Amino acid sequence: MVGRKPGQAPRPQVLGPVDPSKSLSNSQGPELGKASCPRRTEPQSQRSGTQNCLLLPARRISGYPCGMRHHIFVRLAGIALALLLSLVAAHQSAFAQPSKGEIAKAKKHMAAGVAFIQDPDGARYEEAYPEFKGAYELSGSLNALQNLAICAMKLELDGEAIEHFEEFLEKKGDDIDAADKADVERDLNALKAAVAWITVSADKPGITLKDIRTPRSGATKRNQYTIGLQAKRLGVHPGDHAFTAITGEGKELKWNLVVKNGDAHTHDFLFDPGAPVTAEGFTEDDANFGDTDDEEDDEGGGMPAYVWIAGSITVAAAVPWAIFGIMSFGKKSDYDAIHGQVPVPEQQEAFDDLQTTNLLADIFMGVTAAGAVATIILAITAPSGEEDAEEEAGVNWTIAPSVDPRGGAAAMITGTF
Repeated sequence: MVGRKPGQAPRPQVLGPVDPSKSLSNSQGPELGKASCPRRTEPQSQRSGTQNCLLLPARRISGYPCGMRHHIFVRLAGIALALLLSLVAAHQSAFAQPSKGEIAKAKKHMAAGVAFIQDPDGARYEEAYPEFKGAYELSGSLNALQNLAICAMKLELDGEAIEHFEEFLEKKGDDIDAADKADVERDLNALKAAVAWITVSADKPGITLKDIRTPRSGATKRNQYTIGLQAKRLGVHPGDHAFTAITGEGKELKWNLVVKNGDAHTHDFLFDPGAPVTAEGFTEDDANFGDTDDEEDDEGGGMPAYVWIAGSITVAAAVPWAIFGIMSFGKKSDYDAIHGQVPVPEQQEAFDDLQTTNLLADIFMGVTAAGAVATIILAITAPSGEEDAEEEAGVNWTIAPSVDPRGGAAAMITGTF
């Protein structure tokens, strides 16, 4: 060695030319088949004399590059939520929208009702009433609902008229002409000021109740209802009323009553006083003892089908999530056991299995989470009954998922009129 001055750094020793084919900088690891392993900084307990025992990067032990797993899961959950909401919304729209055949029938009912109202010999409200009712039930048209309310008012079905006018104003919202709204509110207020409420029931189901009101002037007014074991609340016009309850066998009971504005009366038609109530002729409507029509409306029509669809998707996604989650723990343990102890190809194979299992577990976890959120939201916002289905037959809603290049997700909603 050539002498050097004190404090001078030693010159590097030249060991000879370096073979590029054996340079670690030009390869992914030691050449397979060599008997030695490169020296590493890990403790001796982590190194092995086994051939090709390079450790895979510890920062990717989760199956993804460092910091990416959280972002991937968030994106997958967002996309799954958008797709699920789109699917459920499509089912909801399918249940709410009337078919083309129903629209065609509704138009025929509507035309017939208008023809009865415009009869040259005078408006025929009694014939027009069932036509407008059929049109509204088939299509949900608010024009049919308004005409139905007017017919009910003219026929002195005051309780039904109030219900229909209130429903019309609620569903129409701000999308109503000021003059038209004023007319409807005037009729509604007049009905509410004068209506009398009669609650009737019978000790037999399927009873026909006829009501004849004799006004002080003009022709008598006739209406007919069906009552039974369930109490039924009727809104009637003030005046002299003669009620007749008739059984299927022709047996009759009468009840005469003078009704004043705002009155409230209750009456039970007992054909067999003291006799036990039998199930003969019993109908489903008779099962709700003591319920009034208002209470029946508040109860709603049960949970819509699309809520059950969303819940089923959630449960279906939770099963594979649990399976792949358990498998992921097992594969993680297998990978840790061989990490640094076996050749690199075997480590890579175990690592790839772990990565795939983690990805599948994350996908189904995202779908499950999105499904649970969607099910809760849909259950909370579900309509109270079938009558709350889509208001306008001419409105078609389209909902489609959207994903941006950065991984965001959304559900695009459009409507055509």
